[in-house]
Amino acid sequence: MNKILSIGIDSLDPELLLKYEVDLPNFTKIRKQSPVIHSSSVFPVDSIPAWVSIYTGLNPAKHGIIHSFDIFGSSWKDIVGIDVNVFKGSTFWDRASDSGKKVCILFPFLADPPWEVNGLMVGRSTDEFHIPDEITWMIRKDITTCPAKARAEYGIPDSIKGVKGRPPSKKDLDKYIDVLKANTIEEGNLALRLSKEADWDLFFMMFSWLDIVQHFFWRYCDEEDPTYPGKNPYQNVIKEFYQIYDNILGEFMEAHPETTTIVFSDHGHAMRPVRTVNINEVLRKKGLLKSRSGRISPAPFILENLKRISLDLIRKFELDHLMVRVSKSKALSSISKDIYMSSASIDLDRSMAYLSSFAGPKSYSHGGIEVNKGNLEGGSYEELRTMLIDELSGLIEPETGQKLVKWVCRREDLYQGQNIHLYPDIVFELVEGYGVYWGIHTPLIGTAYEHKLASGGHHRDAVFLIANCTEQPKRDNISVMDIGPTILQLLGIKPEEEIDGKSIF
Repeated sequence: MNKILSIGIDSLDPELLLKYEVDLPNFTKIRKQSPVIHSSSVFPVDSIPAWVSIYTGLNPAKHGIIHSFDIFGSSWKDIVGIDVNVFKGSTFWDRASDSGKKVCILFPFLADPPWEVNGLMVGRSTDEFHIPDEITWMIRKDITTCPAKARAEYGIPDSIKGVKGRPPSKKDLDKYIDVLKANTIEEGNLALRLSKEADWDLFFMMFSWLDIVQHFFWRYCDEEDPTYPGKNPYQNVIKEFYQIYDNILGEFMEAHPETTTIVFSDHGHAMRPVRTVNINEVLRKKGLLKSRSGRISPAPFILENLKRISLDLIRKFELDHLMVRVSKSKALSSISKDIYMSSASIDLDRSMAYLSSFAGPKSYSHGGIEVNKGNLEGGSYEELRTMLIDELSGLIEPETGQKLVKWVCRREDLYQGQNIHLYPDIVFELVEGYGVYWGIHTPLIGTAYEHKLASGGHHRDAVFLIANCTEQPKRDNISVMDIGPTILQLLGIKPEEEIDGKSIF
């Protein structure tokens, strides 16, 4: 049995590894050594459900954690509120530890505070506190270890800087980049040192910050983005972060030249859609969604139009920082979210179907429709779902005749599990370049108004690279759910039969 060195990088994208390959010698080296394996994320394509699926080998309908980040209201307090007991004890490193393998686990996303393993686990505290100068987007977190004595034994620092998952204002961009670069390098140096000093059969380090960088700096780097500002000081920022991770990978491979090394991500990254499909308006016109607007109260109709006029002006004159300020305000964040998602304009009590908010208020290509069974008026639930699938399948772009929906199905046809009720009744994915939007009393095709705030978006294609492995994979298309079982098989451990993921070997 060989030792396993595994490195997880949130949102590492396979296409960008190819685009920047000349400047990424270590990624290019391991990519050429690795068999070609296409990895795909879970649905919804979001970090939280994807990483838990990587840890456990379970689909999200079984582990039940499908929380997503929200540009209007997400904070680390929401994230740390997730019950880690759902997956604590059943992760791939727990199974390795229970089988007598020595493990060294560093900063796994969501897995805080660290728990007892056969070896060392390092994480961040569940509390956050601002640094002394009260920069609102920066945080500092305590580092915690299990066992607690490991901090002194290995000289692990007490705390480490980070950022919140909110868009930085333009005046903060330089400082934001500097903090994330310093943090990434600091975490990489700590991980490299512990990989040399600790005793392990399985080493796992998870890096988080690339996802945030790509969200907020995509339009500065991608000339194909319609909001690309032209030559600018940030046009190489994403490549620079890939180079930082490339240097970290090179140091690990140099320090452990004979060790089986696996590099993987939870999903990839691409330009967030700039055009939207207003699914709620489709439902309204079919009589399935009821607007609060009418002869007696035209306010919702007026509100929807004022909202679009305001958002168009913000977009035209690049006043996006105003949206940032509103979204940062505790008093206004829920109000702005309700307006953005048209919640105030829709009469949910009278509606039979409406666009789900399960993926949060962001114009991603994936979405779902909720069915209000109490309003079926004697109709069949399954007949309504069939009608919705047919309706979405037939949506076309009015000007080009292009099909708008890539796939659509009942939630039970996507996954099976005790938490399938957490998914909307109908799930779907739009074609590339289009995202969901909640507007009503509006044209079918609209604008993704938050694009400049977070111009990068998650992509289902992920990364899986493996080097120094004598095993030959039995397939070249995998899900991120297969990563944990693959690691366990390489360690000589038989994965649990009831999980969804299967070893690629």
